[in-house]
Amino acid sequence: MLDIDFGWIRFDGSSRFGINNKWGLFPSASLAWRISEESFMKSSSEWLSYLKLRVGYGITGNQDGIGEYKSLSLIGAGGAPYYDAETGSWKQSYGIIQNANPNLKWESTSQLNVGVDFSLFDRINGSFEVYRKKTSDLLYTYEVPQPPYLYGTILANVGDLSNKGYELTLNANLMQKTDFSWNTTLTLSHNIQKIEKLSNQTYQTDAIYSGSLHGLPGMSGQYAQVIKEGYAPGSFWGPKSLGLDQNGEVVYENDGEAQYLGNAQPKFNLGFSMDLTYRNFDFQVSTYGMFGQKVLNATAMVLSDPNRLPVNNVTNSSLESGITSNAAYSSYWIEDASFLRLQNVTIGYNINTGKMGIKKCRIYVTGENLFVLTGYSGIDPEVNIDGLDNPGMDVYNYYPKTRTVTFGVNLSF
Repeated sequence: MLDIDFGWIRFDGSSRFGINNKWGLFPSASLAWRISEESFMKSSSEWLSYLKLRVGYGITGNQDGIGEYKSLSLIGAGGAPYYDAETGSWKQSYGIIQNANPNLKWESTSQLNVGVDFSLFDRINGSFEVYRKKTSDLLYTYEVPQPPYLYGTILANVGDLSNKGYELTLNANLMQKTDFSWNTTLTLSHNIQKIEKLSNQTYQTDAIYSGSLHGLPGMSGQYAQVIKEGYAPGSFWGPKSLGLDQNGEVVYENDGEAQYLGNAQPKFNLGFSMDLTYRNFDFQVSTYGMFGQKVLNATAMVLSDPNRLPVNNVTNSSLESGITSNAAYSSYWIEDASFLRLQNVTIGYNINTGKMGIKKCRIYVTGENLFVLTGYSGIDPEVNIDGLDNPGMDVYNYYPKTRTVTFGVNLSF
């Protein structure tokens, strides 16, 4: 049986964009085939009770992060003050502080999904989905020549960003008895993100440096990452360390020439939860993890600088390693931040009282963020990995997740 949904066709407009591109067209459609209802599947109905193939495609627009009047030429205070001979006073000069861009338009994201939903033996339900998502016309402020432009930069739509991968979800009713039940859910996903394009014939750039280290001692004007065609956002770029020499100095490959050092995007994401009941007892546990991502431990990089002594503290690990190098960015401080976190554990007991107007009473204890399994040496491996500016960087800016234990009582009257 076929289900066809032509979805919708949105035609959205925004005053934030240029006069040539204030409107955007965003269609979507989907198609599903319930294969299990076909006659040729009847012989498989005992073990395959449900099977559906689905395909979906859609385009969405984005104007978040675009301020007002970004497509217009603006005048503001700037430049050196001048002396007004008529009034005998100094005055502030005004000039162009933003170039007009009549072609400024929506960022658009197109996504194609192909998935299959299934049910096996009336106990295991699942879905497997493959997707490809492409964000086009990414906004970036490009440097432009003067003249013909009156100002040195302009906000323009140029870049393309792609995501492709898969997601698997399995839910199993492992046991269902009168006094006992056991259910589990497993999710697994893999995503590859890549910058496809940064330049066009009008606006050109080889690479955009990101991951600012400004403000750290001895790091003025330095960046840890690069946004570059063919690489993922959050790609670390810099000298590759070969370790420490006998004097405690960091040794670099190829005399410290900058190269690719890995990126902050995880290779796999994993989630697992389990729900058990036995008579009046109930038990729930959930975990999740990210694997294969890199994190720059810039906090350790600064705190391990021997120049901090004796006025300030340094880390025990730096004293034990014997490092004598000044704080300097390299792969020495980039770590594998894979982790598995026990997110939640709850144990409860239901008391059927029937007294004092209380219909039901449940007492429980819940623990959240009880522990993390990781090889990362910093406070917490789960740093921010979103955006383009500084994903995967631990730079004095991360507060660890709180471990909490809660006791409670639920009453039904």
